[in-house]
Amino acid sequence: MLNNGVDIQKRSELERLTDENHVLKTLLRRYATYGSQWSFNNLETDVTAQLHYTEKSYNMLFNNMLAASFCGDIVYNDDGQPTQTYIIVEANTRFAEFAKLPIEEIIGKTAEQIGVCCSKQWSEPFLNTATTGNNFCSEIVENNCIYKLNVFSTKKGRFCAVFQNINVKAAAETLIKQNFSFLQKTIDAIPTPVFFKDTEGRYVMCNQAYSTDVIGVEQENIIGKTALELSKYFPREYADLYLEKDIQLIKEQGVQVYEGPIKCADGETRQYIVTKKLIKNYNGEYDGILGVMQDVNHIVRSQKELAESENRYKMLFNGIRQPIIVVDFDGNIIMINSTAVELFEDSADISRPTQSEIPALKLINKDALAKLSQSDKPITTRIAVEVSGQERWYMCTMQPIDDFFGERVVQIFANDITEIKRYQSELIQEKKHVEQANNLKTAFLANIAHETRTPINVISGFVQLIQQGISEEKRRDYLNVIFSSCKKLLEIIDDIVELSKIETGQIKVRHEICSINSVLEEAFFYLQETLREHGKNLNISKTPSLPDSESLVYADGQRISQVFKKLIYNAATYTSSGRIDIGVNIHQKLEFFVNDTGIGIPDDKLEVIFEKFRQADEGATRQYGGNGLGLSIASELVARMGGSITVLSKTGQGSKFVFTIPYEKANL
Repeated sequence: MLNNGVDIQKRSELERLTDENHVLKTLLRRYATYGSQWSFNNLETDVTAQLHYTEKSYNMLFNNMLAASFCGDIVYNDDGQPTQTYIIVEANTRFAEFAKLPIEEIIGKTAEQIGVCCSKQWSEPFLNTATTGNNFCSEIVENNCIYKLNVFSTKKGRFCAVFQNINVKAAAETLIKQNFSFLQKTIDAIPTPVFFKDTEGRYVMCNQAYSTDVIGVEQENIIGKTALELSKYFPREYADLYLEKDIQLIKEQGVQVYEGPIKCADGETRQYIVTKKLIKNYNGEYDGILGVMQDVNHIVRSQKELAESENRYKMLFNGIRQPIIVVDFDGNIIMINSTAVELFEDSADISRPTQSEIPALKLINKDALAKLSQSDKPITTRIAVEVSGQERWYMCTMQPIDDFFGERVVQIFANDITEIKRYQSELIQEKKHVEQANNLKTAFLANIAHETRTPINVISGFVQLIQQGISEEKRRDYLNVIFSSCKKLLEIIDDIVELSKIETGQIKVRHEICSINSVLEEAFFYLQETLREHGKNLNISKTPSLPDSESLVYADGQRISQVFKKLIYNAATYTSSGRIDIGVNIHQKLEFFVNDTGIGIPDDKLEVIFEKFRQADEGATRQYGGNGLGLSIASELVARMGGSITVLSKTGQGSKFVFTIPYEKANL
């Protein structure tokens, strides 16, 4: 909420006194820099650069001082003797306000001509300082006002005077003390722990809920100390954490919210949400850290107390991290908390709530307000609001309440449910994936049942024929068929076992010397045997053998051969005519390829063929066979070896599978 006029006035007095104190300290520093007293009184013997620098510095000082200040030159008579008359040569804005004249009407005139600082109690210290170089610091009483006067010489015959009305200062200090006492009593009325630190981590203020309930000591034992100096009242790791969080907040210059357990004075550990924010002073500079602690264990009770206590509601209004807007039944904004202003980056004037550019207005549902005017039942709605270019969802609860004046208003309490909606969407997607996976597994089990039943039936049938007695020639043929079916059955079991090892992390990749030529020869032989078993007559080829110096590398030859065979078996299964080419190229990585002229893969299936239990055409299982695990196992093995696998394919024209594996050259 905006400060009223009294608050702004009080704050400006505090800031003005602080700035004047800073100016006086600056005067002393510059005085020490320019030299000792004698160097000011004997500038004729000093260097020109020092005089120029001194005068330039004082000129800047006059223009920036908040206390009234001016420089004057003593007027000498015909005999060369100084008089108590002086001409004003420099003056700042504060002195012009004191004299009630523009600066241009002051410069070059005497004190008598402008009617200020012309009595002896002013002119005598001016004359004495200008001629002797002795500084003057005392109080002057004039017209029932007490002035603190500081006079010093800048060069012979010239003086500089700085004065301020200490009556005003004393009154301001009294007012500040009263304000501080009122502020302390006010924050002590807040049940939630509140504290304020300076930017160096020293406690400036805290309420009783923080000092007594959390720390367990009186407030005067906390003020002026850092968390590290109070570590005897709570574990040292808490103090280190507070210091780390403060440093992070000052660095990021935003609002900091974190949650964690805090051991309180009664020995009980409670879960708190701590909200911290950097506070700026009247000059817009960061002055300290305001912290509000929220007991999550008692948040329901806190909300009830918030509704019951008008004073507590007002004090906690800006400490709550959810956006809160209070409106009348016409939708005009009465109050809006700082969280809502910051969250929606609202720089508009909330005193004109009809402005459409205020993003927070989107949280106000006019139809719901009309219903609330007829009923006291809360209304909850979901609203999408664009925040920083991104869509966010809020659950807005609109509740009629009585304001501080007893008038009926509506409080809108908004909770950000963007993450919840995102989780819901993710759960829906996950459910779809699970259902899809279950369907795939069901199809896989049916496929496995079909794939295993066929060789088992073959084995069983031919064993029965052998038992009935047959010729030796047929016996050999039947045994070959039985062997082939057993081999097929073992391949299915091997794939299932391999998949189980992959999913349980039992696959180990070896780093040993292997021959790429041997891997290629073994793969080519496997291709020939596979085509023979399928009864297919295709053109096949392989790349030429590599020189021995290039063929020997450090890699897992067994796993490479396993992947190579999976891709070859896939090509042999789905290629009925044409050719199959295999090979290897060595660049920065080992690059193996299998190129076929088979049925190809549709573009929309290229993303799923490496998934478990998937085939480009789910109906192809019956026509071509296969259990849907080969390419999935190949992809997983390549990934375990730190490589990658890709496929290029066109329907009806064939496919090219390429997998690359990192290696190290074997220097023998």
